[in-house]
Formats: sequence, C-alpha cells, structure tokens
Amino acid sequence: MHQMRLLSASLVLAFGLTACGGSDSPDTPVVPVASASSGVLVDDLIAGATVFCDDNGNGVLDAGEKSAVTDSAGAYAFSSACSSQIASVAETGYDLTTLKAPKGQFIAPAGSGVVSPFTTLKVVSGLSDTEFQAVLSGLGLAGIDVATFNPVTDSARATTAAAVAKVLADIAELSAEAGGSPAAAFRGAVAAIATQARSSTTPVFASETSLRAMVNAAVSAGLEAGNKNSSGNAVWSASQLAAAVELSTQGLTVLAQKTREAASLSAAKDLLSSTAVLTLVGSVDLSDSSAVAAAKTQLSDATELTKPQYIYLSDDSIEIVPLQGEEVTATMTQFESSAGLTLSGQTLASLEHVWLPLTATSLALPKGGADLVLGIEIENTATGGILQARLAGVTLSRDSQGTVKAMIDDAARLHLYLKTGTGIEIGTGTKAITDISAKILCSCDSGVGIDLQKIADGLRKNFPDNTSLIDKTLAETGTFRVRMVATGADMRRADGTRLGLSRIAVRTPGSSATAAEVGGVAIQGRVTF
Repeated sequence: MHQMRLLSASLVLAFGLTACGGSDSPDTPVVPVASASSGVLVDDLIAGATVFCDDNGNGVLDAGEKSAVTDSAGAYAFSSACSSQIASVAETGYDLTTLKAPKGQFIAPAGSGVVSPFTTLKVVSGLSDTEFQAVLSGLGLAGIDVATFNPVTDSARATTAAAVAKVLADIAELSAEAGGSPAAAFRGAVAAIATQARSSTTPVFASETSLRAMVNAAVSAGLEAGNKNSSGNAVWSASQLAAAVELSTQGLTVLAQKTREAASLSAAKDLLSSTAVLTLVGSVDLSDSSAVAAAKTQLSDATELTKPQYIYLSDDSIEIVPLQGEEVTATMTQFESSAGLTLSGQTLASLEHVWLPLTATSLALPKGGADLVLGIEIENTATGGILQARLAGVTLSRDSQGTVKAMIDDAARLHLYLKTGTGIEIGTGTKAITDISAKILCSCDSGVGIDLQKIADGLRKNFPDNTSLIDKTLAETGTFRVRMVATGADMRRADGTRLGLSRIAVRTPGSSATAAEVGGVAIQGRVTF
C-alpha cells in the first residue's frame, strides 16, 4: 500500500469582541472561519494534479486564486492558508493505481486536510454535518470526518471507500469514452450516491440488492448528466442511454462488490485499475438488443470481469535501432542493470529509435483506445548534459490479437529541452511544438517507439542558430541514464507485475520553472556509447 504523510489542516479562529459602553447585552461572537494551508488529494493518491483555493466557489481556477501541484504522495501546500473550499482541476495529474488523470473534479469544504470523493459528496450534497452523517452511515462509513478521512491509510474502511470511488471514476470514464461530458457525469453520480445512501435504511453494501440500487442510481444520473458532447448534442439516443445504464449497472455492481470484499486496498488494485466495464460497454452496439444481451452476460461473469486488465512489455524486451547496423534487442533486466547496455560505435546521433513492443490483455483498452502522454530523458552521467522530450496526444489501440499500436492525435504537443555539458540550454519552454509529424513515433510492428532522429530534427528546426551545438551534443560518447515515462494506461512487465513510477519535468531554459511534465510508469536504465 502506498505510504504517505497526511498534512494536517490548520484552523484559524477569530475571537468575539467585547461589548463597550457599559451595555448589558451579551457579547456577539464572531463565527470561527476554517482554513487550511496544506492537505492531500486522494482517490488513490493523485500525483501531479493542480489543486486550488476556490475563493468564489465557481469551480474554476481563476486569476489570483492560490494553487499548488500535488507531489508524488498526493500532498500539496498553498503559499498561505485557504479559507474557501478547495478544488482540484479535473484531468490533471494521475492516480497512482489507475495511472490515469481523474476525469471528475474533487471538492472539499474550507479547512479540510483531505480532498477526496467523500469531501466531494459532502459539498455537492449541500447537507449539514449532522445530515451528512446519514449519507456516511448508508455507505458503511459511519462516524468518519471527511475533512480528515484518508481511505488510503484507513485500512478498516479502505476497500469500502475504494468501491465507491471506483463507481464514480468509471461513470466519468464511460461518459468520456462515448464523447460526452465526464465532469458532468461525475458530479451527477456524486449527487445521486449522496441521495441514495442517505435514504438507505441499511448500509448499501449489506446486500447485492441495496448495492445495485445505489450503483443504478449513480449510473443513471451520471450518464444522463454526461450525455452531451462539446456542442451540446446527445451522444446516445434514449434507448442507447437506457442500454448503457443497464450494462454499466451490471458490471459496476460486480466490481464494486468484489472491491469491497478484497482483503486490503493493495489486493483491490487490479479491480480499481480494471477497464473491463469501460471496454465492454464501449464496444457494444447499444442499438442492437441481442448484442446488449450478450454483453450483459459477459458483465455478469464475475470470474472473467475481475481478471487483471493491463498492457505489458512483450517478452520484457526493449529494442534500440541504429541508422546503420543491426538492431539491438535487450531484456529489461539487462537494460536496468548497473552495467546497462553497451552500443559500440554508436551515439545518440546515430540511433533511429527506441522501441517498446507492447501487448494488451483482452479488455485492457476500450474501443476508443487510451490517451497517453510520453516522456523520455537522456542524461550524460559524466557531463550532466541532458535531453528531454514530452509528447502529449498519443493514442494506444489494440487489435484482435492483442497487439498494441500507437498513433499521434491531431492535437499532439511536443516539449523539448537540451542542456549541453557546458551548461548551454535551449528548449521550447511552455510553448509546445504543435506541427508534429506522425513519424515521431516509429512505424514499428507494435507498441511505442520514439524516433530519436525526429526529436533531433525538431531541435534543429526550432533552433536553427544552434544546429552545430545540437549535433555536437548528440554525438557525445560515454554512459547515459535513460528514463522513459508514460501516463494514461496501466503498463506492466510481461508477468503482470507493476512497473515503478517516476516523473520527468521538462525544463525551461534560463529558469528553474518546469515547462511541462509527465508522471507515471517508468522504465529506467543505462546505455554506454
């Protein structure tokens, strides 16, 4: 289980003013105002997300409002105390279990030390503290204080909380997969769960019937609220929406129950990161009653539905292809060892691409694929010279055999940074390159391959005055640390074990500021030229 430190909330109390003029009227107290300068963002822990002090309560990060980015343990700290509700920016950062950016916005009352699905339930419900206890009792979380409740560290309640969070997250994902509004779907589902749990006479996890009723209420309200695209048009007809609700309710009831029954949060990780419901609902023709019936049968099969779903490194291999000469295929063990790989007669300038062959399990990728952000960092261990690239707008898809292919989206963005061993810096800064050729991804048989020549061409094209410097840096020999990071999909080793996590912060030339970053699963090793 992930460990983290919970940053406590501070409370600022104002004192009543003493009445003057000898009046015998009682003192008029000033209502205490809660505030917090730090906290943690948690669904599972969410790293790299933007959190802000929502002074005007409009749910939007406006100019002048304090904001912070969560660290690798989900913790954040504002420059000064926040006396307003706290909110996250949807689709920023990544959940340490699902490795995706949450598509819903989390909100917490002023003074909270935790921002979570449960603080969001409190705010969206509009209920008083006393009234909200009925919601918590209905969810099987009686007696907790949502302002301090961290489900990651509360082992007694962790799987119950995780089951609720899974339902909310998948409803937002289902809406997004259909082209709807995931933020609206998430908020609609939150409101419905609060209402359903409050009215439940027994905890919703006490029986399959009560759990199904809660899931159905959340799915119905969420998918209806999210059933609009960016133009305001419905993405599903009424009958298609009804079929989507029926299928999603079936699948999410199974996953929620199995998550709740897991021995620990760690044991539930495969369920929490599962894309099975998303893939099955997203791939069926919702207008075809026979297809819907067949899909419902699949979604009722708990054994199949709860199998781990992920993308994995085929044969645990990495391939390095030079412009001339034979390609080098190495195992991850070789690449990650202290000795690393030795490529005699080569340099960065003579390499064409680095390629990771990938395969996906049967339900790992939905019909629309998975949106990925990739990063690569190559550092000369002797000189400190460094090359960084971050590419957003990559989509992974799976064919019928499980082979994974990568494509560049029209809205792809590339950030670059280069520092020489002598300290000279060039880079795109915060202004990304948008006219990106699809060829920046190698035309490999499967998986993801970064074309190093295209990255070099991008540097030369955008910084023509530094061409000779770029070429000289890329032609250096020595030992280089190589780190590749991806977020947006659950990628693992061939045996299903999870990869480690890391972060690449692409630098801004002449500044300590980060131009762009990517955090997620990481592959790290050494190459000697």
